[in-house]
Amino acid sequence: MKILLVQTGFLGDVILSTPVISGIRQLFPKAEISVLTTPQAASFLRFHPEIHEVLVFEKRGKDSGIKGLLRLAAEIREKQFGIAISLHKSFRTALLLMLSRIPRRLGFREAALWWTYTKTIRRKHLQHDVLRNLVILELLGARLEDLPQEMRIYPGEKSGAAAKDLLSGLPSGPIVGIAPGSVWATKRWTEAGFRYLLQLLLGKDYSVVLLGGPDEVEMCERIAGNAGGDVLNLAGKTSLLESTAVIEKLSVLITNDSSPLHMASATGTPVVAIFCATVPEFGYGPWKVPHEIVQVNGLACRPCGPHGGNTCPTGTHACQIGVRPEAVFEAAIRLIQGDEIRARIS
Repeated sequence: MKILLVQTGFLGDVILSTPVISGIRQLFPKAEISVLTTPQAASFLRFHPEIHEVLVFEKRGKDSGIKGLLRLAAEIREKQFGIAISLHKSFRTALLLMLSRIPRRLGFREAALWWTYTKTIRRKHLQHDVLRNLVILELLGARLEDLPQEMRIYPGEKSGAAAKDLLSGLPSGPIVGIAPGSVWATKRWTEAGFRYLLQLLLGKDYSVVLLGGPDEVEMCERIAGNAGGDVLNLAGKTSLLESTAVIEKLSVLITNDSSPLHMASATGTPVVAIFCATVPEFGYGPWKVPHEIVQVNGLACRPCGPHGGNTCPTGTHACQIGVRPEAVFEAAIRLIQGDEIRARIS
């Protein structure tokens, strides 16, 4: 049996989909499982032990347009998959799978062109997106409560060694990671807040690691400023897998509602999640790890949208400036102390 899982959404969406891989393996122990995903997310799945092959869908590159779609469909058709499972609900994904002529094509009823799938199911309004994704395996006879629900990322030995080397210059003791970025401006806590938080952490003699992509280098530099102390700014200096390996070694990660939050959940790292424009009730909060949520409650304008936005609808930025650095700091301390207690017990 050859099975294709399709998830070509944002990086966080792909991480949230990893329990489905384990669920497929549980249902079909001898199946060859392939995953079709984006170029960025492909690296995240490269070392996953349950995946036979990672296929890349370059939607903005060679696979764009009808010619690109037809070419990719022909490539997939040659691999002779028996089942396709689509977690992505786009028109393009549905059309691609139809053109690929995979005999059994499973999707969500809410998907565009849902009628092109051979079988569909509605995404249930469950607590977390992990569970909503796993619902699709009910089409294959699974019971949700029997399926594995943990997210997993495997950085690989090379990235693990690189992370160890990057952190080797820091003194022994708790290491706190800060990931201040997000694609959406209204999901980012203020730079002033992160700068003050950094001072509070250094005052506790903790080491601090700043994490971010190439577009977040200058922001992390402004946050680090002239802080001194044990601050390691890795923004723009690590690959996604290396960043994941670094997160895996942290005592706690402090992050906005963005992909590093899911990277922490997938590596078992305690996480302080700062929610500004969005809310954890959307189902994208920390999962199966020790965590704390910091947010401003009681705002009539919040949440202002399912994904945040680039501008504040009210112009007040109340959900961002209202988050107190002291509250974030205290949440981190509680998680670090709890982790130290768990380490002693184990």
